Amino acid sequence: MANTIRIKRSTGTSAPTSLANAELAYTEGAAGGGTLYIGVGTGGAGGSATSILAIGGPSTFATKSYVDTAISSANLSGYLTTADAASTYLTQSAAASTYATPTYVATQISNVIGAAPAALDTLKELADALGSDASFSTTVTNALAGKLTAASNLSDVASVSTARTNLGLGSIATQDASNVAITGGAIDGVDINGGTF
Repeated sequence: MANTIRIKRSTGTSAPTSLANAELAYTEGAAGGGTLYIGVGTGGAGGSATSILAIGGPSTFATKSYVDTAISSANLSGYLTTADAASTYLTQSAAASTYATPTYVATQISNVIGAAPAALDTLKELADALGSDASFSTTVTNALAGKLTAASNLSDVASVSTARTNLGLGSIATQDASNVAITGGAIDGVDINGGTF
């Protein structure tokens, strides 16, 4: 004769308030079927359970038929449709025409670089070429402001006497062309013409 194993049972719907560790209990009165519980604790089979867990039964866990029925009867009429998604939200074609693709970005970078030589086709190379000077324009403008103006023909020299000395012209540069005094030295190959009267 086969052995019969029985577990605690209740005709109610509530979980048992106390069980021993590893002890099972079944409630028959839950809607749609019963629920199987187990006591979980320490101290072996005779110890008291510290918690009671539901481990089976249609009242606690959804059966396949329940899920199938719930899905088939779900009312999704108020939710997003394929047509709504296409007209309201970003589509793949809209993304391609609206947002930057890798090809688009590469093309724009190429357009920015243009025909720049390899030595000047990055921002780092341009910065190095400008001496990493954030005020490069001002620096160049100030440097040019200290130079002589070609159209002024040296009339804008700050110190004429200092310039003569630097050029090694000495005092001869200040003498009248018709009254040049030469002291010492020799003059070779000069034709002196007294003129006519």
